[in-house]
Amino acid sequence: METDSSSLEMNSLQLHKRARRARIENIRTLLVVGSGKGGVGKSTVSVNLAVALARQGASVGLLDGDAYGPSIPMMLGVRKKKAGQGSEVTLPLAHRGKLAPEQMLKPLLRYGIKIMSVGFFIGEEQAVAPMPDVLGAFIRQLLYSVDWGELDYLIVDLPPGNGEPQATLCRELQLDGALLVTTPQDIARIDTSKALAMFRDVDVPVLGVVQNMDGFLCPHCGERVEIFPRSREARAQLDDLLLLGSIPLDPAAAESGDRGQPVVVSKPESPVTTAFICIAKQVTTIIETNRTTAARQAPAENQEEAPVNQEEAETVKGDIFNNERED
Repeated sequence: METDSSSLEMNSLQLHKRARRARIENIRTLLVVGSGKGGVGKSTVSVNLAVALARQGASVGLLDGDAYGPSIPMMLGVRKKKAGQGSEVTLPLAHRGKLAPEQMLKPLLRYGIKIMSVGFFIGEEQAVAPMPDVLGAFIRQLLYSVDWGELDYLIVDLPPGNGEPQATLCRELQLDGALLVTTPQDIARIDTSKALAMFRDVDVPVLGVVQNMDGFLCPHCGERVEIFPRSREARAQLDDLLLLGSIPLDPAAAESGDRGQPVVVSKPESPVTTAFICIAKQVTTIIETNRTTAARQAPAENQEEAPVNQEEAETVKGDIFNNERED
């Protein structure tokens, strides 16, 4: 019997919305930074946003969610040029349930934030290729395998696209918000619109969009020059999204990233740093407003939608799949 593709898509969407999503212990706010397009500066935004939040007094963690091309280590000055071998690349990711404290990975501390990346275990030119169908579970378990301690914010820097680990994280974890990153030209905005639709389809709140590489600042005279052609085509959902900030294209920012220093550290008075600080303040305000609004909801509704821990989430997920098979 042929299976109707639209029915499969609807069942998948319903599964996303029916699953009870888990919270990571001691993490007050879990955010993801993504975009449908590669090369728009998601990692640059993730790093500088994390450091800006930490400099405002928050406790912050940052997970590099890109297993294929991790960028966070180099941007934060933690380089591993030699290829990892044997036990160096063994991670405690096969264990289901809560790990004992001695089994958990210790994050590195850089510029006031706790960081973890697959890039810590492999050489910076060494390839790692987890199967796409297990990539989501790989990144999810890495989140649980790190001893983050108590954090106000944990930011996940997502890889390009709308596949994995995005699908697994959206389905199984209680995400407090997503930030989208784009550049001015339409080729980037098209894919960012797809990412926006993906997050909204699975009920993940999108806090807003960051427009990166928005004009070039001349290092000599400070004049602003439009490098990328601005999109002339309206995209209703994306255009209606809150613009968290516009980041100018500044050679000093790129140079800082290559040296392992976030621009908010190396150039604290620059327009780029000013933009990131404003974005961090907006994110904080939005999160606190959303939390206050949620607290006003009826107790019964809150109890019905209460998030669960990792082990309970695994049980619920299994029950849902079993019910789908019986149908």
